[in-house]
Amino acid sequence: MRRVLPYVSYPLLTGGAVVFALWALGRGLPAWIIGAIVVTAGSVAVAGLERIIPYSKAWATPRGDRLTDVLHWAISNRAFDLGAFVAISTLTPLGAAIAKRTGLSLWPTGLPLGVQAALALILVELPWYWIHRLEHRWSVLWRVHSVHHSSERIYWWNLSRNHPFDNLISALASTAPLALAGVPEAPLALMAAFSGAHAILQHSNVDLRTGPLDVFLATARVHRFHHSTRREEADANYCPTITLWDWVFGTRRFSADEVPPEVVGLGDGQRGFPTTFWGQLRAPFDGSLFGGPRR
Repeated sequence: MRRVLPYVSYPLLTGGAVVFALWALGRGLPAWIIGAIVVTAGSVAVAGLERIIPYSKAWATPRGDRLTDVLHWAISNRAFDLGAFVAISTLTPLGAAIAKRTGLSLWPTGLPLGVQAALALILVELPWYWIHRLEHRWSVLWRVHSVHHSSERIYWWNLSRNHPFDNLISALASTAPLALAGVPEAPLALMAAFSGAHAILQHSNVDLRTGPLDVFLATARVHRFHHSTRREEADANYCPTITLWDWVFGTRRFSADEVPPEVVGLGDGQRGFPTTFWGQLRAPFDGSLFGGPRR
């Protein structure tokens, strides 16, 4: 079983999330409930896989970081919810008004559900890609985003290690085009189910063998380079789910022949960087942590 799990875990969990979403939509469950169930079930499954087939034994050892990451999950993530709510509540009526005035639908509702979900994923990832890329290039945004890169190991809990400002900006930017276009709930639910399961697996300490999927998807093997302490590796692979925009804009970095790094974090910038939740909330405003150009 341990020999098989690395190959089947990703397709089983992401495929299972999509199948569940289709089943739940047929029974009238709203998108937010579908997403919550997928994330909860996926988290439990990945926590188990981290024990059975860990990618790194070093990452499996707690470093006093669990409480910090749990607090980010419980508190910082609510800023993402707020950003999505603001974008939807303000831009959805605007998009509807534009469609009514022009007599044109801003979203191709006549296409098959799966195609609509794929289009929604492509659309949501474009602004997210550029925000993420700017966070690595612009020192003001890097101060905020550095919180996410401050973890010196990768495991599923620190998927949520993001400063609230980071979450707010990302949610506003990525949700805005979907809200303006008036994407229906069904493709949103399908997209969220897949990307939710993917995100937990991507940021897990699980030995995943994803083979050709690494070309099209930002799998764990691809994403681990993004957390490298070496800037030439970390300043790439900005897409959260699909690799399309990294291919288009020339920022994809991955070779099947290279072993992803186990040494992750801020590198030289790690010294003095706070490890507590409250310290990380204050970190972007502490000039002593960012004395000079981005490290």
